[in-house]
Amino acid sequence: MTTKYFSNFNIISYRFGDNEKPVLFDNLSQYVDVIDGLKDNLSFYNQHTIISGERPDTLSYKLYGTTDYYWTFFLMNDHLRVSGWPIDAHTILDIAKEKYPHRTVTTNDVVAANFPVGTVVTGLSSATVGTIVKRDLCMGQLVIDTVDDNNFDKNESIAYTSEEGAFYVAQLIRESTQYDAVHNYELNGVHQDLPLYDFGNPGATWTPITYRDRMERRNDELKTINVLKPSVIDRVVSEFNNFHKES
Repeated sequence: MTTKYFSNFNIISYRFGDNEKPVLFDNLSQYVDVIDGLKDNLSFYNQHTIISGERPDTLSYKLYGTTDYYWTFFLMNDHLRVSGWPIDAHTILDIAKEKYPHRTVTTNDVVAANFPVGTVVTGLSSATVGTIVKRDLCMGQLVIDTVDDNNFDKNESIAYTSEEGAFYVAQLIRESTQYDAVHNYELNGVHQDLPLYDFGNPGATWTPITYRDRMERRNDELKTINVLKPSVIDRVVSEFNNFHKES
């Protein structure tokens, strides 16, 4: 998508979406001082909400009749330069599955000492076997990489026998995919802490926020952007090119 306006710019890596690897792209940050003046002038831009399937080049064509001005979106919006272009809604689940591929179980039992990372556990009713790969003790959660991606029964117990012959058991109160496990609870948008070892009883009005919810929320925040008005785009690009020639 490189345009004629930026053929001489320094090249660095940018990410255009969380699901894409960084790509070589013109170093727009060196011209931030120029664009900052435009950001402070409301008469130069409108707000736009990116819709599903809308790419930088297609939005440029929609607004300006050419794909050449896609780069202005990244200059006008710091969050796009940092986090990339929003991901299509239908791909978020696929990305969540890749990022959070395991099972998460929740227990009210004390597991800090007896269920360390690396322990191989077995479900006593499901017979599912898996290795603990992560823990969130504030949520009573164990993240388990199960054999063949099998799940545990919701209310079963998991157990293992230590090298010393001790038998340890933890009673589960919740089981889910890792991406649909609760990351935290909120009340009116404010983070709430669960009572220790009573992880199955959040406040009646608390809202559970899953790992997938957090990804969707962050993605939605990227969708509101500032775009230069069609009436000023040619003038801004011209001034931008003049600045480039003089620098």
